[in-house]
Amino acid sequence: MSQALVKALTRLIAVYPDSVAGSTLTPYQKKQLEELSRNTQSVQVTPKGRGVVYGILDMDVVKVTLEHLAPNHDSPSTVPQRAANIASTRSSKLGRVGHDVTYVLAKAVANPLWESSAGPTEHLNVATQKLGVFALEVGGERNKNLHSNHSIWLVENQALFDQLDWLPSNDPVTVIWYRGQLHNKLINWLADTERTPMVYFFADYDGVGLNNYGRLQEKLKERTEFWLMPNWKELLARYGQNPLWVDTFREFDAFERNSQSLLAQSPQLLELVTQMKKQGLALKQEAIWLD
Repeated sequence: MSQALVKALTRLIAVYPDSVAGSTLTPYQKKQLEELSRNTQSVQVTPKGRGVVYGILDMDVVKVTLEHLAPNHDSPSTVPQRAANIASTRSSKLGRVGHDVTYVLAKAVANPLWESSAGPTEHLNVATQKLGVFALEVGGERNKNLHSNHSIWLVENQALFDQLDWLPSNDPVTVIWYRGQLHNKLINWLADTERTPMVYFFADYDGVGLNNYGRLQEKLKERTEFWLMPNWKELLARYGQNPLWVDTFREFDAFERNSQSLLAQSPQLLELVTQMKKQGLALKQEAIWLD
């Protein structure tokens, strides 16, 4: 039995003593109801017109079955989603598995100005000075109104986050470290037009990095820039990796196909894409220290 049966039985209980038309159920829901009917005779399958309808014959058996499959399918909306999944499916990973918020590590460099609805705040700068980093919650209400007059940098690899001497200037900025895939909640948080005037995106020069930038640029438009390290052409030719290019080619190809207008407006990014494709090479961002 499956969660398809949970949904089907919940619908039957809601309309009892009426029936549910088979045309409104999925094939797997109908299969599960018919199997339950054969095994317990608690559900009746009745031909009607050109189809069939499903109704409850033994409510007690149906309720026991539903309780076994979903011990607490009416759990309060205040509990975390994965707890609700356990209540309704006995597994935290069945049902909606996303969390309402996500967390990223960040550093304030040269005292960027951050403000919230309560006014200017210094605690992000203080946390960086005392602890080295601060954790930022995005996706919920806590930092919804937090914004900065200075730029934000997104970096993919920890080495770039640990050692910031590669930054091209001494301007006040905030550096956020993400790993692998850029989280949609972070993109949506940055997409608020009041959040920051500019987001500089510095990732590996591979298919994953380019695809992440495409997702970011789709939401931020002109408020984001794919940052190219100085002397990137020579670095790509000397230290570029063919295995990395091959491993991320699917993402590279998707980015190239979906970003024609973006590339037409970004000659330098187009040149990077052209050279990567021509040479069959991708480049890790730590190569910036080899210039």
